[in-house]
Amino acid sequence: MKESLKNYARIGVVYHMLYSRCMSDPDYHVATLEAFLRRDDIETFDFCLPYGRERQLSLIPAIRRSGKVNIVYATHLVPLRKLSFASDSYFEQAQLRMIIADMVEQAGTCGCSGFIFASGGPAFAKGTPANHDAFYDFCCWLCESLAKYNIDALLEPFDYDFDKSYLYGPLDKNIELVERVARVHPNIGIELDIAHLPLMREELAGSIRRCGKWLKRVHFGNCVMKNTADPFYGDRHPPVGYPGGEIDTPQLAVALRTLLETGFLSTEKRGDVVLELNPFPGKSEDESVRDNLNRVMRAWAQV
Repeated sequence: MKESLKNYARIGVVYHMLYSRCMSDPDYHVATLEAFLRRDDIETFDFCLPYGRERQLSLIPAIRRSGKVNIVYATHLVPLRKLSFASDSYFEQAQLRMIIADMVEQAGTCGCSGFIFASGGPAFAKGTPANHDAFYDFCCWLCESLAKYNIDALLEPFDYDFDKSYLYGPLDKNIELVERVARVHPNIGIELDIAHLPLMREELAGSIRRCGKWLKRVHFGNCVMKNTADPFYGDRHPPVGYPGGEIDTPQLAVALRTLLETGFLSTEKRGDVVLELNPFPGKSEDESVRDNLNRVMRAWAQV
């Protein structure tokens, strides 16, 4: 493709993965997010706010005046390996909804268009009807909460037996759930992370096509599956092109070509393509983003 990808897509980066120390250091979170917002090479981004109202209030004005569009809040500060939105415990659901209600308010105040979430455990094979019912109820509650701010709930499919082992889970089950919720709450869709597809044993192009009309955002990332000794083994989001990873320029080209064919990428309605990466070992955050942006552009040239 000779035309610029920017004519077809808004390019973005997931902030909290690039600066993963923000998950444990709220002051580092503030400092790095303020600097990140000044990037001129991206149009959109995913993020979360640190805990602490004073810190949040210091960041919200900078986010709103950053000029970035279609920004999305993500629930990365929720420990989904310990708590689950699919829990059948009344008390756990009540606690989680208090946390998420606060995040929904943050997302609305920041002017977000989407809110990314995942199911959490148990693993799909161990899930009970009560777990599925609880997660459906949570999805409906979340959509209703977000609708007040005109925000879409974006369900992210995850592996169901490899690393995080979440209830949702198999891609077709995610699609079935979104279709069910959408009968009552239309503000739901899918955020598809291509880094998860190998972990889910899903084929890249076919997965994009099956998501079809529900696809609202795409993450470009990577995973390591073969070397169990690699520090990035599993769902740890090495950068695209990381040695031993599953995703590089050829896979990006397949993804971009399919997104173009399905209409997700178009000049009439540009889609959101967001890089999710930890930095390359020995390289800075900026160097790693530049590298991955270059790989995206090389892949687009092959489309």
